[in-house]
Amino acid sequence: MKKIIFVFIVLSFSLIQLMLAKNVQQHQWNDGTPFFSKIDSSENVLIDSVITLTPLFGVASQNSNFQFILSGMDWTWPEDVNVESAEDIDYRNFLGSDLYLVTDGAGNKVVEINAATSQILWEFKSDRVEDPKYLGNPVDAYSYTEVEGVETVRKILITDQGRHRVLKVIKETGDIQWQYGTTDVEGNGFNQLSNPVDAIPLPDSGEVFICDKGNNRIILVNEADTSIIWSWGIGELNNPVDIEYSYQTQEILITDQSNHRVIKVDRNTNAITWQFGRKGIPDSLNNGLNMPTDADLLSNRNILICDAGNSRLIEVNQSGQIVWEFGHSLQNLKDADRLPDNKHLVITDNLPMRLGYTTAEFISQPRDIGYEVSFISLFWEADTLPNITSVRLQLRSENTLGDLESAPWRGPSDADSFYVQPATKINPAHNGHRFYQFKAKLITNDPLYTPVLKDVQLTYYYYDVDKTGKVVTQTITDSVDYIITRWKTLNYNTKLPENPASRDKVELKITIKDAITNEPIRSFVASNVDTTNEVALSNIEGLKQKQAIKLQATFNTNNSSVSPTLNYWTVDWDRTYSAPSDIHFVDQGLRPVSYYRFSDRIQQGQPYIDRVTVFLTDLNMEQIQDIVSVTVIALNSLDQEQISLNRQGSGGYLLQPSIPGIILSTGIPAVNNGFFEVFDRDTLVMTYTDPTNPNDQSQDSVLIIENTSGIIQFEDQNFVPIDSATVGDTVFVRVKYENDRNITFQQDTVTVIVFDHKTNDEELITLFEVQDSTGSYNTGEFLSPQGLQIELNNTSTNGDGKIQTISGSTIGVKYFDTISQSPILQIITGAAAPDTTWNFGGGPLDFDFAPNPFYEDKHSILRIRASSSIGTLVINKIEIYTLAGVKINEIDGSQLSFYYNYPIPVNQYGFADNWWNLKNKNGDQISSGTYFIKVYGKILETNKELSEIKKLVILR
Repeated sequence: MKKIIFVFIVLSFSLIQLMLAKNVQQHQWNDGTPFFSKIDSSENVLIDSVITLTPLFGVASQNSNFQFILSGMDWTWPEDVNVESAEDIDYRNFLGSDLYLVTDGAGNKVVEINAATSQILWEFKSDRVEDPKYLGNPVDAYSYTEVEGVETVRKILITDQGRHRVLKVIKETGDIQWQYGTTDVEGNGFNQLSNPVDAIPLPDSGEVFICDKGNNRIILVNEADTSIIWSWGIGELNNPVDIEYSYQTQEILITDQSNHRVIKVDRNTNAITWQFGRKGIPDSLNNGLNMPTDADLLSNRNILICDAGNSRLIEVNQSGQIVWEFGHSLQNLKDADRLPDNKHLVITDNLPMRLGYTTAEFISQPRDIGYEVSFISLFWEADTLPNITSVRLQLRSENTLGDLESAPWRGPSDADSFYVQPATKINPAHNGHRFYQFKAKLITNDPLYTPVLKDVQLTYYYYDVDKTGKVVTQTITDSVDYIITRWKTLNYNTKLPENPASRDKVELKITIKDAITNEPIRSFVASNVDTTNEVALSNIEGLKQKQAIKLQATFNTNNSSVSPTLNYWTVDWDRTYSAPSDIHFVDQGLRPVSYYRFSDRIQQGQPYIDRVTVFLTDLNMEQIQDIVSVTVIALNSLDQEQISLNRQGSGGYLLQPSIPGIILSTGIPAVNNGFFEVFDRDTLVMTYTDPTNPNDQSQDSVLIIENTSGIIQFEDQNFVPIDSATVGDTVFVRVKYENDRNITFQQDTVTVIVFDHKTNDEELITLFEVQDSTGSYNTGEFLSPQGLQIELNNTSTNGDGKIQTISGSTIGVKYFDTISQSPILQIITGAAAPDTTWNFGGGPLDFDFAPNPFYEDKHSILRIRASSSIGTLVINKIEIYTLAGVKINEIDGSQLSFYYNYPIPVNQYGFADNWWNLKNKNGDQISSGTYFIKVYGKILETNKELSEIKKLVILR
């Protein structure tokens, strides 16, 4: 069959070659009649029905990334008030004074200052660790009042993250009135927190919301008895860092930092009612967040968000749209509050700051156009809001930098006028100058908004007889269905100056360029006598095999009154049909493969490992080239080999000889040394681009797996390794440690042949990969799902799912891979040997162990078997007790991985390996001795709960 396929490939290849030779056609590219339309780029030329030099109009502008906005810096933290690392800032106005409450995490304190005077009005701290008032990394403080009797008392709710607690402090006395969280105890039990980051009181209600970051939950605590009356977030939140509560909607606003989102949760239904940011996906776009640190409810129902990972402060509406953003990057942004006057208090770079835009002026750097010009108009781009922000400009100009410094600022009419509309005609007083500056006044009526000046341009005109004009065509090529076999002629037509004396003053040069590399191939200067120019291309060596070119025309003049002129140009070529390429990693039979197996040393004489072979099909290249080079790259080890593929007489290109590969555990591979040096589970990739058709790309990749020596064994129906069996028994086959057969994330398979040495009976069986304890197929262990029954019969029947054997025979297994040894199963005829492995007692709940006793130096797997005679069984939990009756461990049934059937059907068995790691609940290894195992189960049909206890002996 292989010979037939080979002959078919040869015939197909020859037939295609013959068709290509017979289908040569002529084709042409032209441009310029009646108008030029195929020009890709141009410089210093005028393009219409002809191409000529043209008077130049210029634009003087700022850098492409120019942008000017107001600084927004309104107030900075006073230097004489020491703050080591501000974490949170809150605002209140008292008797007309702005007071700022700052939480200093590294300074272990909370302070309140008068913003206008920088006076410290209140401070809560202690330098003694044993003092209950000592704060360990406080991260938030919230000022509020509560009514006590007839008095209104101001309280400060402090989140003391380092000591895992929340404190309510009476501001006037500094006394701790209430605390939730056991000091210096991290946990999730009664009165316990883990790294809390925020707390919000419900004044006069006796209830406090707490953001318990370490436990990924938000809880509502009753102050009276410290009970949790509401909790949400476990399994949903990931590192929550900030909360707010809306009395109106009874929703909690949560900053879910490591999930990169801000959400609202309905307190009554526990439903997420609003979300901004995609859960678990960091994003810098308009619908995403990256590690947000704070979110506030605004009076307009929008949300103010500190998008710290993107260093931005944004406002998002209820539809999830960003409706406002502060114009500057804010590094290490931790907290932000919007003030009543639309300014913002923020914590950035560990210090408090107040932000708010105010009107200011900006003067540009002096610009040198390079020559005297006549100015035409002034244009700028700016983002403004009607009646809120605006921009107005003035100019000054001169012929020297020294004069520019004292030149007057002018508007469109005089020194007192301003340019207020783009595209305004420039004051003629500036004409004849080469240096200029502009002054921009950015005006705002609202601290939230700044005008954004994006670009300022001055248009002008001049003539330059020394500057070369240039045009470059689009790529000249054929369609993807053809390849170009020969370039024939280039024709171009010019218009000569009417005055013959001026014809030597102009030059038009045509250059043929490689469209891929942009490198020149050949240039020709147009005749200054004839208008018609024709160039033969077929003998130009640099054009052979080229599939895409460009034409470049350059225009020069030594007389400002004349210009070279191009009327049109054409290119002719021969073409034929193109065939697509195809490249693959293959085996020795040239069959595509999805993986190779390498060893950590070269294994001579093993044809199925350690070698890489590549096969390429490209009929286009086979007409013109014998050797093709391809680069193969290992994605993980970064090894790189440049391989040469040789054209075969039967068609295609083959890597000859194949290249060996080796597995590295450490080190840096040597590039292009003739070996593929890769890591286990590395990937080799290659991409081939047909030089005759850049649009034709083919690529392939192959997985590299480290070759491992497996272990193969026979097992009985209880999956215990055996070396003998009795006629009538059912045997299974297991292959272990075959990591090189664990190819995919799904369940992989291997095949083996079980055979009898005397009857020659053979059975081909498929082994399926066994799951690990997490349910993943990543074990490299394979087991036959159905056993082979041993039948006494001297007549073999291959493929019937049974092994026919005779007295004294042995059964072996063929496995085509590297294994330590092949097992032999000795057949015992006569009565079946008793099964001493399991205790088949039966009953509503029955279980047993194998082996029992368990010898640690002999056995590697401790297996438990469970069954029920009354219904479908599930295991709820397993308890382990010492001989004295002390429970030392408990195993949740949901953590067990039973095979092959679970829940366990009635009168059938389920097995679990390594169900107990022989450790107590503290993780310590147990000692030798007798232990009692109690299993709790439930019958699914009746919901009846059962339990059973049995003895297990451990010998270490």
